[in-house]
Amino acid sequence: MGSTGEHDRKRRHFNSISPTAAAAKKQPFSSMSEDKKLDITVLQYQNQKLIQKLEAQKFEHAALESKLSQLKEKQQPYDSTLTVVNKSWEELVNDLESCSIHTRDSSCKYEVQHKPAMEVGAQSIFQEAFLSRLTETGATESSSTYDLPNQMEVDREPACEKTKKIMHNLAAAIDNLWHLKDGVYIELVKKTSEDGSCRQETSAALDTEVRNLRLAFVDVLLKHRSVAKKLQSHQVVDAKNKAALKRLRGELESTVAELEESNCKLASLKAQRDSAKGAIFPVLNLGSKHVGGDKVRDKAKDMQDMESALKELMDQASSRLVEIKGLHEERINILHQLSDLQKTLKNVTSISSSQAYLLVRDQIEKSKSEVFGYQAMYEKLQAEKDNLVWRERELNVKNDVVDVVRRSCILVDSRVTDLRIEIQKQIDQRKMIEAKLEEASKEPGRKEIIAEFKALVSSFPEEMGNMQGQLRKYKEAASDVHSLRADVQSLSSTLDRKLKQCETLSSRSTEQVAEIQLLQSVVQDLKESELELMLIMEMFRRESTDTRLDSLQYYSPFFVAVYNLMYLARMGFARLFNDLGTLKF
Repeated sequence: MGSTGEHDRKRRHFNSISPTAAAAKKQPFSSMSEDKKLDITVLQYQNQKLIQKLEAQKFEHAALESKLSQLKEKQQPYDSTLTVVNKSWEELVNDLESCSIHTRDSSCKYEVQHKPAMEVGAQSIFQEAFLSRLTETGATESSSTYDLPNQMEVDREPACEKTKKIMHNLAAAIDNLWHLKDGVYIELVKKTSEDGSCRQETSAALDTEVRNLRLAFVDVLLKHRSVAKKLQSHQVVDAKNKAALKRLRGELESTVAELEESNCKLASLKAQRDSAKGAIFPVLNLGSKHVGGDKVRDKAKDMQDMESALKELMDQASSRLVEIKGLHEERINILHQLSDLQKTLKNVTSISSSQAYLLVRDQIEKSKSEVFGYQAMYEKLQAEKDNLVWRERELNVKNDVVDVVRRSCILVDSRVTDLRIEIQKQIDQRKMIEAKLEEASKEPGRKEIIAEFKALVSSFPEEMGNMQGQLRKYKEAASDVHSLRADVQSLSSTLDRKLKQCETLSSRSTEQVAEIQLLQSVVQDLKESELELMLIMEMFRRESTDTRLDSLQYYSPFFVAVYNLMYLARMGFARLFNDLGTLKF
């Protein structure tokens, strides 16, 4: 009996304590379970976002790898051509070096014989200064502004040294040729002073040879510059692609590390949730074992409340899971749509049949026709300008001829006046002689003197006839001068008219140059608008990766439309710039 009473006492004590203890234990466990469920949902959501970012970065990584492979495929034929060009360039450099050394050695003998020592030293100093300035200013594109690797600089140093040697040898050969020309000229002047045609032919041949050498040297420099520019552009593109690939790899590794950390946290929270569930049920079972008859209803209500709370939490969890699955499916659909859009954008036929492409192509055709028209007008103006220059030169020659004729006319007039004065003097002398003859005929004993005077007087008509013939010739020359003056006046009027036409054509050419500058400004504005669209696209892409899925679903049509327009505009602008680059203003 004592044991039964003690047992009943313990039961009553336990029954009196168990409801409060159960309520006190139920509240912390429920709050802990709710917090853990919320943490789990938050971590799941973060994990889902990280997975989405990882997939987006994988997609971008794949796209960049495809672009890199395409660039490598495009660069393969250029690599073969580049190797061929490098080989041919090296052969050309070696041939130039050997030829320059040969020409310098061949022409060095004459320079040693005829050139003083001080002049040689000064010329070498000037040549070194010229070559150093030429290599520093970038005539062979050896000093570029790009930050290329050190290997390129090391490889460039022997090439620069070779070019310096070649240019030094060519300059020495050209100087030797010039000195040889001077020496030959001096010797020919000494030996064949009478024969002027031979000197002119030799000097013209030497001038043509020197001019051809200079033109060949300029062509080699221009070819080297173009090849160096192409090589630098390829190297810059390769470096940019490598940097982008390295950056994407780093981002991929960081996202993978974040995903692993979130998975670890999720696993730990799941373990804590399982341990919390295992700790709750023994208390409930222990309370249900010792339920009394009076408080069964309270515990049943508590159980119903707990079951309803559990159902609500399960419903919330299931609804959130359904929402997450729906969002995941929507994301997959969006990715499929993006891939389809990229495929359609890569399709040339759909792009070429789009309205934006057709508009851009029409604008390109219009601008191309306008550029061709302006080019034709420019060529016509250039031809007219050349014709005017030739006419102006002809008029200058004619003016010089007229000046010469005018001077000759002045000389003829002065000569005519002199002859008239002399004729008048001769007439006066004749009269005096006739008077003297009359006086002498009256005097006796001077028949011989009279005969001499008669012979002298008989010679006067012949001289007078000669002088009158010369006077007649001078008068004819004066009449020719008057006709030439009339020609000069007519030519001066035509010259004034042509000058006015030249002024009008120059004004037209200035207007056309202004229009060409406007077209260039329009092209620059198009480039700036393309850059702005690229910035907008980059901004929307970053916002789309940072925002949630609902905002991505909201902005996705606009993003797709902007991307489509950007791609079409880029293709059109690229073709426009290529077409404008082929034209020569």
